[in-house]
Amino acid sequence: MPEKTKIQTSGSVNKNLFPVNVLPSTFRNLAKGLNETLKFPIDYTGTAILTAMATTIGTTVKVKVKDNWLEFGSLYTCIIGSAGANKTHPISKIFKPIKTIDKQSHDIYVTKFNDYNTYLKLNPKQKDAAKPVLEPVLKKLILTDFTPEVLNKRLNDNPRGCTVLSDEMASFFEGMNNYSKSDNSSKYLSFWSNQATTIDRVGKPIPLLIETPYLSIIGGLQPRMLGKVFQPQKLDSGFFHRFLFAFPQGLYKEPINDKVLDDKVLQKYSEFITSYINSTSKGKMPTRVLNWTKEAKIYFHDWQSKNCDLVNANSDNIRGEIFAKFDNHFVRLSLILQMMENPNSTEITLNAVKGANALCKYYMNCAFKVLAKIQSPKDYLNQLPDNKKRFYVALQNTLTTGEAVKLGLNFDLKERCVKGFLNDNILFNKIKHGHYERKI
Repeated sequence: MPEKTKIQTSGSVNKNLFPVNVLPSTFRNLAKGLNETLKFPIDYTGTAILTAMATTIGTTVKVKVKDNWLEFGSLYTCIIGSAGANKTHPISKIFKPIKTIDKQSHDIYVTKFNDYNTYLKLNPKQKDAAKPVLEPVLKKLILTDFTPEVLNKRLNDNPRGCTVLSDEMASFFEGMNNYSKSDNSSKYLSFWSNQATTIDRVGKPIPLLIETPYLSIIGGLQPRMLGKVFQPQKLDSGFFHRFLFAFPQGLYKEPINDKVLDDKVLQKYSEFITSYINSTSKGKMPTRVLNWTKEAKIYFHDWQSKNCDLVNANSDNIRGEIFAKFDNHFVRLSLILQMMENPNSTEITLNAVKGANALCKYYMNCAFKVLAKIQSPKDYLNQLPDNKKRFYVALQNTLTTGEAVKLGLNFDLKERCVKGFLNDNILFNKIKHGHYERKI
């Protein structure tokens, strides 16, 4: 009998594996369990878990990076895969506990709104005799279909924050500008940075002031849509840099099996999410500020110093801008991991920053993979400074690090700059350690 063909999974062909082991056990067991029983790619489930946690903690906690730099944990994430790659189901499963809370809030709101409507219909005499009924406020955590006006209102009404959940992110990006002739991405840049936002509208004498907008985003996208959503000519806006991409390789649709997820695994996760949201939703609670342990601060400073080297080595191209945003990503992921480990934490610990380091490495690689899909090597090369273009043309088709460093001196390129350039996977393929080939 012929040997049965083995179906490849993300774990068997993707060298850039999602570091699932940095997740605390409650979340790690869920990601692995859903992979074993329902074949949910760990990259997708892990990214959905991190975004769901960003939604859960909202503005209840932030990190004091240093004086005058405080960072919340909101995330913009995008999971990438072809049709049938199981993008939607992991998001739906992971966000179910939060949707359940939204449903409960919705039902309470409907009851209160009906009471409010009934009160409005009373005549003046009846109103004087009745107990005043105030207009209720709907606080939603999840948004799926909305206008820009509604998004502003939801963020204003729910200081804790909201998350945009989109099955097809291409539709979300298309809808961003359906209500305006201008590019609305600048608003989302401000939301990502949690910058105070004022919205002025004709007919409304009092502007809407959102002091601390907290917004996360998660959705799926097919690789063929990347260039349409993140257009090469608009990459300088900084919108692309704010996303964390989950882009595993070699995903194939797999046949079902009879394995069943232990109910306790999902229940433990759901209870964690529900308990945290319910316990931090009673009245107006001040935002808790987390500091660093001594070891965690040293680790972060060392990581950030090395990241500065990457930024400086790529200061003349978009890679440097992407590296620069990972300072923020690192802090946010540290905060989320810490709260997953202990929701009552007062400090960011060494374990959390080590986990953030592993996650940043994964998401950096995915970002550059996406960038390679968006930009052709030729167009990308033409955007570089003249000395780098001439250096690239002068290189042999196959080369070693030492040969490149020596040649770089002729073009005023220092060793660190040349080594950073060689790691640009838009222009080079890495054959093995210290050996590269040009792509064009």
